[in-house]
Amino acid sequence: MARYFFNVHDGISIPDTVGSEHFDLQSVRREAVETVAERLKGALLKDADVSAWLMNVTDDRGFTVIVLSFTAAVQIVDHVILAATGASQNCQNRTEGMAPLGLKTRSAT
Repeated sequence: MARYFFNVHDGISIPDTVGSEHFDLQSVRREAVETVAERLKGALLKDADVSAWLMNVTDDRGFTVIVLSFTAAVQIVDHVILAATGASQNCQNRTEGMAPLGLKTRSAT
């Protein structure tokens, strides 16, 4: 088994000084994806900036074997305005300006 190191760069470089042993690159890939998913979940729940994160996995000789680059953002698309009167008229999906994300938009009436 070889030892691999999962180094994270999220505005601050966080080198993995311990690493973990794996039989093959598929196992390394799985750990990298799971680690990134956990970190992203925690960061997004805290409203942290994850606009330019990177993980590079190196082997015990220091050679990069996997690179994961990722960005994530949370945008609230739907605003529900509840008022004492006319609530049903105001409950509309307001997605103006979201077309660059590939969402269909409609004008609020």
